Amino acid sequence: MTIHIPERHVEADRDYIRTFLDTYPFAMAITTAGGLQVTNVPTLLTPPESRDEWGTLHWHIARNNPQHVPLGEGAEATLIFHGPHSYISPNWYETPLSVPTWNFAAVHCTGRPVPITDENALSAMLERLTAANEAKYGGGERWRLDKLPESYLAGLRRVITGYEMKIERVEAKFKLGQERSAADRAGVLEALRQNRGGEKPLAELTAEYYRRRAGG
Repeated sequence: MTIHIPERHVEADRDYIRTFLDTYPFAMAITTAGGLQVTNVPTLLTPPESRDEWGTLHWHIARNNPQHVPLGEGAEATLIFHGPHSYISPNWYETPLSVPTWNFAAVHCTGRPVPITDENALSAMLERLTAANEAKYGGGERWRLDKLPESYLAGLRRVITGYEMKIERVEAKFKLGQERSAADRAGVLEALRQNRGGEKPLAELTAEYYRRRAGG
């Protein structure tokens, strides 16, 4: 286990978790072989062929990153994905005996990454990663890797290493106040929606999560 999750905060719906990984694809890649190392990476999730599996994560790092060594030697890695998060004030609850807390959603994916050694496979992964993010954030005419000269791209590929990791274990913690009373939940949502400190994304995630748990 890489994270403590009380039963009330466990999320196990595979489709929902895979959607979360697609929605919040920027992750912390953590290895402990040879010492703790962490790299922040944009990822791409390839869905599994079977519903009994989680799928495969793809990412890349610089070859001069020392984490390249344990990753290339088959070390176990955990990728941590964070969704929106925010401070929660007791003033937002109806229940008087309450304390401050922090609401968040996080998913930990663990497996053994394998280097992508074939240059064509690496190129294809980078193209898919770029296309996925251009679709979300690019707007207008989407930028493509093939806009750049192949000689330039080849040079860039030489200084990175791509990885693919079949997800072997998932731990999903959604601490969104779902265990509290209906009045408390309503108070939290109302306060988050005021967006005093940029909490609107958490308000949207929380509202959708409450609806989902209620079957709506």
